[in-house]
Amino acid sequence: MPRGDNPNSRANLIVNSERTPKERKAQATKAGEKSGAVRAAQANLKKVVKEQGTLEGLIKISKRLYQMAEAGNLNAIKLLLEIRGEDSKSEFNREMLKLRKREVELKEEGW
Repeated sequence: MPRGDNPNSRANLIVNSERTPKERKAQATKAGEKSGAVRAAQANLKKVVKEQGTLEGLIKISKRLYQMAEAGNLNAIKLLLEIRGEDSKSEFNREMLKLRKREVELKEEGW
């Protein structure tokens, strides 16, 4: 999906409501095939990691992951944050939990 207000970036987009049923089906089929391929690749990666899960192999993978993150690969950065438990969703959830606990404490105190 294009971002920003540049009209040229949106020129070739067609809204689904303007597509024919045949075109929508073709797009959905294409998306489904891509989704299946991504899931298969992820499953294969998990299998390889489990099979090659030696300490040396994991160290090699983590070094490469850090190199990719330092080079600016956003997916590598996101993965490193998730591994460390510092991704934005978990941080947000932790903060919300703190706020809810404080809210309960205040209610118990009569506020």
